[in-house]
Amino acid sequence: MDVLAGRYRLIEPIGSGGMAEVWRARDERVGREVAVKLLHAHVHPLERERFAQEVRALAALSHPGVVAIYDLGEEEGRTYFVMELVRGGTFDRLGPFESGVEGLAILEAALEVLAALSHLHARGILHRDLTPKNILLTEEGRPKLMDFGLAYLAEATRHFTRTGYTLGTPQYMAPEQAKGVALTPAADLYAFGAVLYRTLTGRPPFEGEHDQAVLYQHVYEPPRDPIELNPALPQALAAWLLRMLEKEPAARPQSAAQARRELAAVLEAVRAELTGSARAGLARSGHYPSGPVRPERLELAARAAFEGEAVWPMEPVARAGRLAVGGGAALHLFRVPGLEPASPFPASDEVTAAPALTEDRVYFADWEGVLRARGLGGARLFEHKTRAEVTASPLVTARRVYLAGRDGYLYALTPEGELEWAFEAGGHLSAGPTLYRGLLFAASESGWLFALEPASGQLVYKVEAGPIHAHIPAAGGVLVLPTWAGEVHAFDPLAREVRWTYDVEGELWGSPAVGEGRAYVAGWSGVLYALDLATGDEAWTAEVGRVTAGLSLAGGVLYLATEAGEVRAFDAASGRELWRAEGLGEVQAAPLPHAGRLYVATLEGRLLEFKGA
Repeated sequence: MDVLAGRYRLIEPIGSGGMAEVWRARDERVGREVAVKLLHAHVHPLERERFAQEVRALAALSHPGVVAIYDLGEEEGRTYFVMELVRGGTFDRLGPFESGVEGLAILEAALEVLAALSHLHARGILHRDLTPKNILLTEEGRPKLMDFGLAYLAEATRHFTRTGYTLGTPQYMAPEQAKGVALTPAADLYAFGAVLYRTLTGRPPFEGEHDQAVLYQHVYEPPRDPIELNPALPQALAAWLLRMLEKEPAARPQSAAQARRELAAVLEAVRAELTGSARAGLARSGHYPSGPVRPERLELAARAAFEGEAVWPMEPVARAGRLAVGGGAALHLFRVPGLEPASPFPASDEVTAAPALTEDRVYFADWEGVLRARGLGGARLFEHKTRAEVTASPLVTARRVYLAGRDGYLYALTPEGELEWAFEAGGHLSAGPTLYRGLLFAASESGWLFALEPASGQLVYKVEAGPIHAHIPAAGGVLVLPTWAGEVHAFDPLAREVRWTYDVEGELWGSPAVGEGRAYVAGWSGVLYALDLATGDEAWTAEVGRVTAGLSLAGGVLYLATEAGEVRAFDAASGRELWRAEGLGEVQAAPLPHAGRLYVATLEGRLLEFKGA
């Protein structure tokens, strides 16, 4: 049959299972594409009736997070139903988690899934088969739940175990479901926890050669610490994820609504972490989670002075009402908003490396080569001495603190300051490392890019890229390598190949900003470039003057500071200039968008706070 009910023209199969096949079809009456699930002819009449009853129940649902049911019918003795066709792929395509705005998108989508589950559970409906293929994404990345095993297959492949049974459902099955006992909404929460585990880490919580091996682990074995699989995961997120995977239903969140509230709190904590890290997270993308409201109407709201200069590559960081910036032989702290100064932390030499600010401590390094960890109340936690000056911002993960030095070593320390390993790069390391796609990347002034295993420091591979002085941003599956000579390379870290190269014809001191499908680059050529992240093609350019500072992207607006003492804001999509402040004095530190404001540290030791009028 090519047409059902004289209306639904079948175009191509997009999935199949033991009970039914799924087709992409066209509703000729209203002129839209739909998905049609058609039961096999051999399905027992009682099963067909149960199927029809469940479809009617789902059709009564109306929620943006649930695939819409359009029609139910029968053709030549075969029951079918018609539903919304969702084209964006399966939920796990959002992963793996990266520390940056990319990672926030996964958590925001997870909140929508939990809202949809709450809607179902409130109406007495359990999903019972949550897997990545049963949570589809729209082309805009919004998740939608679907039932009955419909799988939108972008690739016509099926994965089997050695014994021939699909592992799709067992990999995400709650222990009580594996034991065959009565199910509650907690089973759906466990299943979604397993889906999230797969999405965030790239691996399911349990694997085995056959279904029974996987089910046994769900019932009796603890899942592996997700941070071991993906060191970019924040501790708060990993802890919540393991709570979703508790063996006993009573130990999990008691409802989808509660799970959603807990995850929303985790999301806010993760968002706060980004502005406490130089370049907005471990991926160093320069893409901040939020920017000033009304950026076209920014006005000076507060100013403060500090001893010393904010010299390249310094940039301010902020978290939980505190802002930290280095200047002279000290790290200076301010309450924000308002820039009320707090007691500075002294150093033994000039502090030019951007600090890292966590919930309860700050890390900063100086030109004598000492990394200091201090409690925000002033307690001395530890110091680590390298053999040369440090200009690189420390990278702080849930398990380790990484520090790159101009002595040519990359160090990994425990949170207590104990040295775990040191990797010799054979050349000055001016910029801090980047954590992306499960690898730790460091670039030397001698021209090599090193990819290391984060836990052991073992070299995975190295490639010659040219000398690099700035932090390397990563997003969209690529590292954007800003070479000193002005060549910008988009490097795929998994394929180990350059996708494109663009020459900006001028020295690159500051780090590009990467996000929303583009890379934004400016240096001593005096031109700001917006480049398509996939192709390297120019989207737009603007004359801005010499730029030493890194670029910052937030809320669809690009911020940059110039050597001439200007701070400018551009619409990131069109390149239209939105705002400009002049006469600030030379600026070598990247502007910081934080909590609805923009912060600028000048070479003369002034800190400025702008907010929308």
